[in-house]
Amino acid sequence: MDAHELLGLAPGASAHEIKRSFRRLAMLWHPDRNADPHALEHFKALRAAYESLLAGLTSTPAGDETPDADKERDEETAAARGADRRQDINLTVEAAFFGGERTVELAGEDECGACAGSGEEVLRHTRLCASCHGTGRTHGRHGLTPCRHCAGRGYLTRQACPSCHGSGRQHTLRPVIVHLPAGLLDGDEVRIAGAGDPAPDLPPGDLVLRVRLAPHELYRFDGRNLVLERPVSALRLLTGGELAIPLPGGMRTLKLEPGTAAARTLRVAGAGFPGRKGLPAGDLIVHLQPQLPEAPDNAMRSLLERIDALAAANHSRHLPDVALWEARWLRDQPDE
Repeated sequence: MDAHELLGLAPGASAHEIKRSFRRLAMLWHPDRNADPHALEHFKALRAAYESLLAGLTSTPAGDETPDADKERDEETAAARGADRRQDINLTVEAAFFGGERTVELAGEDECGACAGSGEEVLRHTRLCASCHGTGRTHGRHGLTPCRHCAGRGYLTRQACPSCHGSGRQHTLRPVIVHLPAGLLDGDEVRIAGAGDPAPDLPPGDLVLRVRLAPHELYRFDGRNLVLERPVSALRLLTGGELAIPLPGGMRTLKLEPGTAAARTLRVAGAGFPGRKGLPAGDLIVHLQPQLPEAPDNAMRSLLERIDALAAANHSRHLPDVALWEARWLRDQPDE
């Protein structure tokens, strides 16, 4: 068949028309997308016709066709490759924070090594055919017919391969080492060129990994901001000091300014999840939850009584709400 006819083109088609037609037909007849047993041969014929027509354009005198035909042919040939493989990759928050090398196993199928793809195993000793009980004949609609299981011999010399159960194929796991960048978030994708599905006479496709972050008991995300809740003594909130905060990269000490015993939030710019693809790192956001001492012993109770006495000595400064309440409701009350 003529190359123009094979690609559905009229004589004199331009490089752009050849490219567009080949792309459309290649997607239709690619053996990874078409189960027709003749798909591979037809795909090869399409590709040969495509390259032949483009080669003819490059030999045409200047001015008759586009001078970029060679470039277009290279781009189109590069696009004709095996199918991409898409797969989820499960990561902990810590693994996504640091990135690094990881081995991913890709499930596939290959020729059974035990039977070389035949699906059969040669028996060491002949065995009586169970279907015809050794007679070589079975009852059919038109009387006795040769047994299809033993081909009329009455005995078997082969059986289904026990390794592949007669399919001639076996499941395989192909390990692929991938390098993950730091700062991957849930839903991000990482493309590994050439690690996808192979295809006959074509370069393999790419492997596209979609990140799935496992839930974490401590951290949650607000974009690239790393958010956590941290219980802290109400006394520490009053006095201030240093406060240890756990991060995927290790412990970090934050300075806590003296203040009230109410809940507050600390924010450290750039200390959250690492940035990537031009995006800056997120912030570390720590929500502090005040906690009062529980079940005080005698020593602690004595200290708390002294602190309460010191606070009561200057209500208006240390306990303004208490001072206002007592001024309103406890003074100038009539004696009983």
